[in-house]
Amino acid sequence: MCARTLLGLFLMGLGLILPGSPLAQTLLFRVATPVRRDFCRTVPFTGEVLSRRSVRITALTSGRIVSLGVSDESRVKAGEVLFVLGGPEVEKRLGSLRTEIRILQQRILLAEKALKLKKKGFSARLIPYSEVLSAEEHLWRLKSELSARQNAFHLLESYLRIRAPIAGIFTRRRVSVGQWVEKGAVLAEIVDPERVWIRALVFPPRGFRLSRKPARILLPDRVLPARVTRVAPEETPVGGRIVFLSGPELSRYLAPGETVKGRIVLAEHRNALALPRQAVIYDRNEKPWVFVKTPKGYVRRALRLGLVQGNWVEVLSGLKPHEKVVVQGAYELFYRNFPRTYHLPD
Repeated sequence: MCARTLLGLFLMGLGLILPGSPLAQTLLFRVATPVRRDFCRTVPFTGEVLSRRSVRITALTSGRIVSLGVSDESRVKAGEVLFVLGGPEVEKRLGSLRTEIRILQQRILLAEKALKLKKKGFSARLIPYSEVLSAEEHLWRLKSELSARQNAFHLLESYLRIRAPIAGIFTRRRVSVGQWVEKGAVLAEIVDPERVWIRALVFPPRGFRLSRKPARILLPDRVLPARVTRVAPEETPVGGRIVFLSGPELSRYLAPGETVKGRIVLAEHRNALALPRQAVIYDRNEKPWVFVKTPKGYVRRALRLGLVQGNWVEVLSGLKPHEKVVVQGAYELFYRNFPRTYHLPD
């Protein structure tokens, strides 16, 4: 209660001011019409910038890391060599394939000579044609086996040079030079810095939806617009929600791995009818009311309220813009049943 009101009560207690007088009403109560204000309800968040496109680099064969072609957190081009595998076991596999290829090549030469002799023997009617067909089939099988061995050799060679499948940032390396890796092991990742979004943890109040809500990323020198594009279906163990934020300017100013803060706009109402918070009274059921000044006195009126911002509350229904509301002394009216005791002057 303000000092002016306390003074008025004190003077009335001394009998210096009559309770029903206009001066008493002026001291105890103040009325005003509602105003128009903008209301905005937001919720804070903290999040991490992630790449929307990332690729895990895996070993296509087992081997030892003999060299690393790029440095951590550097930009790489598609096709650039990232790792080279080698080691005694790899050389043993390559040597075995080389030997098999060389032996098959020699066997093919012998099979081709044998086929020529078979054909001459058939022309001289010394052997049946079935032997010619058998020799041709044997030669075909040897050539197929040679092709398979050569493909295996070239494929193994290509697997030993692990290349970047996309352009991006080489990051999250898990292995070092000299380390043995198994086939399928994850070696590192490449993230696309041109396509990022934010994974954030937020604790929204009950009754507010998060999907498609606008957001503001707060940087030291600017504010970036964003929007909630995905919401996790379940709450976290601590009662929060994981959301993903996207925006047209995020990739320009943010990089994967950064931590950012901001606010999600849950509701925004412009030019809304508003009252000071002290004008609203609440009964035992927490139902909001105001006292409206009418020609017959002060009338209690039920309201439906909206957003609260600072010292102002949004009025959704129950009040018209031109009506005069008690904005000071409302609880005096409520608890003392003021309309029965005090009347407006004619």
